[in-house]
Amino acid sequence: MRSLPKVKTVILVSLFSALFSTGVYSQEQQYITDRIFVPIRSGAGGDYRILNKGLPSGTALTFYRLSEDGVWAEVETTGGTRGWLRVQYLQAAMPTVVKLKALQEQFDDLEQDRDKLLSTLNGLEAATYSSNKELATLRTDLKKSAEELEKLRELNGTELALDTKNSALLENIERQKTEIEVLKLENFRLTDRIENNQIIDGALAVLVGVLLAVFGPRLIPQRRKNDGWR
Repeated sequence: MRSLPKVKTVILVSLFSALFSTGVYSQEQQYITDRIFVPIRSGAGGDYRILNKGLPSGTALTFYRLSEDGVWAEVETTGGTRGWLRVQYLQAAMPTVVKLKALQEQFDDLEQDRDKLLSTLNGLEAATYSSNKELATLRTDLKKSAEELEKLRELNGTELALDTKNSALLENIERQKTEIEVLKLENFRLTDRIENNQIIDGALAVLVGVLLAVFGPRLIPQRRKNDGWR
């Protein structure tokens, strides 16, 4: 395997040596460099047994301390395996592969969000188009309804006028019928009165005739008979 650049290695070794020389065991997160399957051993040396056959690049580890020679570092995996591996396989910064993977995941998530937004937008556009079409249809229907309503109002006005005239005619007819009935009643009364008057007149005529027949001769002066003096 290739080693890290000398400058980077020197900086890392110096840092770890400084921490070890002060006797302070710090716990910080480190990452496996861009090298594949780094083994963890039970001790600070290549002769110790391997606890983990290999960690892929980008694996996060908890760093504890450096060995006396500064070549090995004591670390612990997230799974709880604690052991030693070479310092050259560690780096403080997140490896490029991990960053690229994280960025790729973010990019995939953004693409999924974009697709969802596009789908939603297309749905909204379709719904808007459908709504606009329905709105246009409703406006057309509303206009037709308004025209029909206006025609009905005109017809209702005409019918109302006709109803008013018809009511007036019916009222006039009823009034005339009433007047005719009154006239018929008055005619009947007059006819009855005339008949009664005629009967009375006839009776009076008969009575007058009888009276004249009875008393008429008496009322007419009789001529005196010749007494012989003339």
